[in-house]
Amino acid sequence: MKRFCAILLAVLSIGSAFACTSVIASGKVTADGRPFIFKNRDSSNGIDNSMITLKGTKYRYVGVVNYSTSSSPQSIWYGHNEAGFAILNTVSYYFNSATSSSNTSAGSLMKKALGECATVDEFEALLHQTQQESMSLVLSTNFAVMDSLGNVAYFETSNRSYTKFDVNDETVAPNGYLVRTNYSFTSPYYETTNHVGEQRYKAAHKYIEDTFGGGKIDAVKLVHELPRYLYHGDREVNLWDDMPENYKDVRNTYFSNFIPRFTSTSASLMQGVKENEPAKTTVSWIAMGWPCGSFTVPIVITPSLVFPDVVERDASTHKSEMCTGSVELKNKVFNIYYDGSQKTDSIDLSKLINKQETGILQKVMAADELVCEQGLQMLDNFRTGTATDQDVAAYYEWVDEKWREFYEDVITWGIDIPGDVNGDRVVSGADVTALYNVLLLNAVANGNADVNGDGVVSGSDVTALYNLLLQ
Repeated sequence: MKRFCAILLAVLSIGSAFACTSVIASGKVTADGRPFIFKNRDSSNGIDNSMITLKGTKYRYVGVVNYSTSSSPQSIWYGHNEAGFAILNTVSYYFNSATSSSNTSAGSLMKKALGECATVDEFEALLHQTQQESMSLVLSTNFAVMDSLGNVAYFETSNRSYTKFDVNDETVAPNGYLVRTNYSFTSPYYETTNHVGEQRYKAAHKYIEDTFGGGKIDAVKLVHELPRYLYHGDREVNLWDDMPENYKDVRNTYFSNFIPRFTSTSASLMQGVKENEPAKTTVSWIAMGWPCGSFTVPIVITPSLVFPDVVERDASTHKSEMCTGSVELKNKVFNIYYDGSQKTDSIDLSKLINKQETGILQKVMAADELVCEQGLQMLDNFRTGTATDQDVAAYYEWVDEKWREFYEDVITWGIDIPGDVNGDRVVSGADVTALYNVLLLNAVANGNADVNGDGVVSGSDVTALYNLLLQ
């Protein structure tokens, strides 16, 4: 019985340990003709993600790492290089055996590939050689790779074998895109083991089908929305359909096996190039940290290697500012405790989304839309060669400032400001109108409508509000 319970606990913990969701797409089915590979990263062992730049045997590259004090961490978890090669992975459970999911070699292999590969073919040669020569190799993973020639593929990979899925091959990917979560279709245990992440696999497909309807996929829209998609693939529940009234309308909600989750540590969409575009214009759109609490920033490799301060690894803390801030925002949502321990499968939904649009995710989405819009303008100039390093740096400085302003505003969100009836965090004449709407039209009231603090929203609060405005 004890052995059964231990096995059951191990199986149940898999979903929260390494539960990434990925999508790859051919340039033939994207709105701008550029291919992409996308990953929403989950890792219980790597909450503190940050971006670093390194030089391999051939190429410079940008990559995302876990917390590390090393100047050259052993593993890279996704990234792209100056030759236009990009790579990511998702753990695949039950590939080498019906019980094992060990995948300790994936990060180091991706680091090696970023430093020396320019094409998908070169990566395949490296993978084959490594499997032949390294007897200590431990791989149970789905690699996604892309190059500047428009090649994009998954490699479902075990210790000693792999199967390539070319997204440009219509017999393999009739819709021009593929999805992988945490199982592999070519695993010898596919028919007899749990398909870890199947809920997220279904959700990703539903998002693409519902959003783009068989038309061209907008890559930037996808990276803006998919890591924050609140649809459960098995339960067929969309949390947007039944929102709390406001941020004080506490709604304890089961929150497990969605694409965003407690262990989501970052997200990225690496976007390739069209024919005749320079390989160096490959871009990684990165949401550093918990995606529901961070911005999506386009990262390019410039001659002087300029990047946003808030996503880079800090030299003293060895963390990224945006990731650290996003985790603090996440803890406002995962604010349910049992026996002193934070529950990682339940949230107060009102803190994430609500009808007053004061939820953390709603604030993130509004700000992130502007960050992406400005990023696209920068990229248009970068791709045509009219943007200098100084122009790119100016955009990144704006991102730094925008993030810090956003974080300071949202981290204090939920702290009552008497008189701020409309929830915009400023007490003004607009709050008088909002208060009259509460009193006369039965509009939803937040705690700030009780201006005089007597526990009742009444006409006396109008007098108290006018007194505040006259101070």
